[in-house]
Order: sequence, then C-alpha cells, then structure tokens
Amino acid sequence: MRVELRDGQWADLRERITHGTDKAIKNARTVSLRDNSIAFDWTTVLVRAFVRDWNVQDPDGVAIPIADADAIDRAPDDIIDTLLTTAAELWTGATVPNAPTPPSSDG
Repeated sequence: MRVELRDGQWADLRERITHGTDKAIKNARTVSLRDNSIAFDWTTVLVRAFVRDWNVQDPDGVAIPIADADAIDRAPDDIIDTLLTTAAELWTGATVPNAPTPPSSDG
C-alpha cells in the first residue's frame, strides 16, 4: 500500500505482518504503557514493522535509506506521524480475528 507524503515523498507499507512482528509491537506497546518516557519507542517499532520501502528525506533534504537502523528516528516528525496513523490502522485491522466460518451443510 503506497502512502503519498508531502513534497513528492512516499512510503510503501505492508498490509500484513508476521506473528513475531506482532508480538514485538505488542511488547513495545505494553512497555510504553507502563513508562510514558519510552512511548516513542512503540511508535518506532510500529512504523518500522509496516514500512517496506520509502522515498523520504531528512530535514536537510538528504535521502534516508530505509535499511538504515535509525531511519525512522532521522525522518521528519510530520512524516512519521502520518505513517504512524496508517500503520496503526493496518495493525489494528491485522489483529482483528476473522469471523468464524459457518458450518458446512454437506451433511
């Protein structure tokens, strides 16, 4: 899923994540709820989990490779806020269980 960002920047987000990634997000969220001083760590984990690729520049106009370990931290705050909103929606949707399948009437 492509998210168009300001100034022609963009990000491609995953629409599904692995169980291990989901556990890491949940762990980071649980820790951040206990300690507000690290709430932004959860944001970083969530955005990092869903961003597959991007064309984002730091505040000085230098391209930030998504493969860099500190890519999320180096990105402009408004860009991360936009990505966080979308990633949170995707995560919430991904963690909602499917409706049960009705029983077969094949008898």
